[in-house]
Amino acid sequence: MISAEELKQIHLEASTAYGLMGLTTRQEPLPDKQSFEAIDKAIEESDGKAIFNVGEFYGPDFNNLKLVRRYFTSYPHKRDRVIISCKGGMENATLTPKGDYASMSNSIDTCLKEIGGPIEIFEPARIDVALAGSNCYAAETFDCIVDYIKKGKIGGISLSEVNAEQIRAINSKYGEYLCCVEVELSLISREILSNGVVDTCNELGIPVICYSPLGRGLLSGAIKCFTDIPEGDFRQHFARFQDDSLKQNLKVAQFLQDEIVSKRDDGITLSQAALAWIRSLNSKYPNTRLIPLPGGTTASKVEQNYAIFELTQEEIHKIETFINNFEIRGGRVEHIKK
Repeated sequence: MISAEELKQIHLEASTAYGLMGLTTRQEPLPDKQSFEAIDKAIEESDGKAIFNVGEFYGPDFNNLKLVRRYFTSYPHKRDRVIISCKGGMENATLTPKGDYASMSNSIDTCLKEIGGPIEIFEPARIDVALAGSNCYAAETFDCIVDYIKKGKIGGISLSEVNAEQIRAINSKYGEYLCCVEVELSLISREILSNGVVDTCNELGIPVICYSPLGRGLLSGAIKCFTDIPEGDFRQHFARFQDDSLKQNLKVAQFLQDEIVSKRDDGITLSQAALAWIRSLNSKYPNTRLIPLPGGTTASKVEQNYAIFELTQEEIHKIETFINNFEIRGGRVEHIKK
């Protein structure tokens, strides 16, 4: 099993990671052929090892993990080209954190079984704050993962949806096993740039995996009105995607289109401009690495998301001036009231 330190170094050199959630969290499952082509493209486009993000609860009946197993059963020679970071540690029916040792062990065993072998990185999807009590995290959550690392079944630990205090405290005790931190970042959700999360990761040299880098579709051009969201899609329940809020928030995408995309002649797309903004932040944080984690359900979309474009300093200034004076409507995880 590759070591946690080697896994951290791979992340510090990566430009893009690939999120597989969208392949299985949908009402109609995608054909394996389409999913396999998307996965193939992510491996092909990666410099060095591809970084895959998967989840125990990304679809019913462990469908996300089973998809990964089917893929590598069909293409076993590609397994050593991929780093798998797997989220778990949740009560799947309610998506409630379960960080006690027994529950964490059961989650890891399930993920190992369904994927069909060792996993490079395991992520407790959320900190079990009820279990932590007055502490900022529960030690038994991470003691359990470390035991699996020592058995050679897991390579290292990633944190997910954590604050600066939690990162610092967990790193203090488990730093030798900590590979990366996964948190949300996009032009729509920039909280980690001001709440100490990125500053802490930069200080400690921990790579940052940026999930939902396209604002859950708000920055991709795929959503122009509420009816563009598929029936049953979880975004229908988020405040940001309701009619008036959606109209306001889509102005960010319109700005990117009008002021960046349309004024360049290199074929950059809306999504690529949004991802390029995240990568541009790396110049401000030399001791960490901010790595966008887009998805992509087709090979062409994955290829587009992996393409590297650079923004000029003038473009970056223009974007940041706009977004600093723009009101995003609806909280990052705010649900509508029924």
